Amino acid sequence: MSRLKSGTLSPRLSRRMMLAAGATLLAIGFAGGPAAAQDGIVRMVVPMAAGGPADFIARTISEKLREKLGASIIIENKPGANGALGGMAVAAAPPDGKTLLFATSGLLTITPTLEQKSSFNPATDLTPISNVVVNGTALVVRADHPANTIADLVAISKKGPKPVTLGSAGFGNILHLYVEVLKDATKTDIVHVPYRGVAPAMTDALAGVIDGLFADLPASLPQIKSGKMKALGMVGETRSKAAPNIPTIAEQGYPGVTGASWFGLFGPPKMDPKVANEVAAKVAEVLHDPEIVAKFEALGSVPSPTTPADFAKRIEQDRAHWARVIKEHNIHLEK
Repeated sequence: MSRLKSGTLSPRLSRRMMLAAGATLLAIGFAGGPAAAQDGIVRMVVPMAAGGPADFIARTISEKLREKLGASIIIENKPGANGALGGMAVAAAPPDGKTLLFATSGLLTITPTLEQKSSFNPATDLTPISNVVVNGTALVVRADHPANTIADLVAISKKGPKPVTLGSAGFGNILHLYVEVLKDATKTDIVHVPYRGVAPAMTDALAGVIDGLFADLPASLPQIKSGKMKALGMVGETRSKAAPNIPTIAEQGYPGVTGASWFGLFGPPKMDPKVANEVAAKVAEVLHDPEIVAKFEALGSVPSPTTPADFAKRIEQDRAHWARVIKEHNIHLEK
């Protein structure tokens, strides 16, 4: 797989379109300082479709940074290959701070293990800048499903006659790996059903085609609040501030279903550490804004800014965690 060359903005884009597209995220301390970016447009690549949780969070942050910096960027949605297409576009860009990536944890912590032979390696071809948010993740089923707890689901699985089926956003996706660790924790033969994204998996769960799925709260909380779905348990050791009434899977007697799902900010390889630190500092200012904290926690995401060094350590730890899961379950990408 060859790298994609960074694109350029179409001259037909009007100033109104540019401002509406993205507002402000990254015109921060680039190679020549904040002033150096004011004479150009900065591109932030979001490797997911427009209108989803990641896109919403990226645009919300950019709006606050516009107020602080008075500079604008273009948000470019580039979905495909579990985020790899957007990652390659940023990896091929000059490390001048004018092209950055807003990515999910899976691209950085799972893809490097599953795609060791790819010409694009997120572990080496991107510069970590800052964690942005950590997302709560719940195991959800349709509202009229007979299971109300993890123990109920285990009993249904063991009783049969049909196996319990849980969907995911795709083979090798972090939501798929949650299914694998749940199987270990519950000692059940749950069947994983991969989809091309969370939305179709949730549609089939609502229709009763599958029993349920793991889904980040930004995607599942609206369905829970509307009464269309119910959550059986949360991933991790602590309850979510956005959904404190949902117990964790661990506190229900099934420990081990852990591993955080997060969104973070990255630059091209060999990015100047000074630039990366300046960008991270500005992002932290925005993520400490009480309005942003309240808005994201209501969505099911917790603002979690870091320094580039601390972010790199987190990525390394998460990558080691998922590499163990992948090895233990002998998971390989389907060709």
